[in-house]
Amino acid sequence: TNLSIVLRQHKWSVRFVLRADEVIAILPQGSGIFGISVDIGTTKLALYLVDLLSGEAVQKVGEMNPQIAYGEDIVSRIAYATQNPDGRQTLQATLTQTLNQKIQELCKFAGIKPGQIVDAVIVGNTAMHHLLAGLPVEQLVFAPYVPAVNQPLDVRASAIGVNLASGAYIHLLPNIAGYVGADHSAVIL
Repeated sequence: TNLSIVLRQHKWSVRFVLRADEVIAILPQGSGIFGISVDIGTTKLALYLVDLLSGEAVQKVGEMNPQIAYGEDIVSRIAYATQNPDGRQTLQATLTQTLNQKIQELCKFAGIKPGQIVDAVIVGNTAMHHLLAGLPVEQLVFAPYVPAVNQPLDVRASAIGVNLASGAYIHLLPNIAGYVGADHSAVIL
């Protein structure tokens, strides 16, 4: 974003949203700042909009996981991802497109703009986590079912096609094992 243009648009009165030492959003003064939490289930998606100043969950929406069109279970989706040249990218894009639609819906209900969503936490089983993050999944169908990563990840939302504030990050909780994912980590926390 060109800072001088944004400052002029808002008559030199803005709210900078910082993450450590990085500016992740520039909003009009007094704008609310929000986060989303998302559970990507094999069957359903659940999204919650959270006011980051009060900690209150202000809105929620759900949807069927659109990846069902490519396989009703985890193994079928992994097969699709590995047997088709663009399979992993197709599954990721299908998911992010639906997430973006649901984010728009949350924003409409709450009377805010997606640029006010400055942070996200997303969980799911290990396969759903990997498909969202664009990580390989073929190793998840063979014992010992080792995840590509079992550490928490912070990914810039724009890098995987999720439309939030321009500098927003998505925090992906750690996976525990091949079929024990970040959704279980979230429950434990």
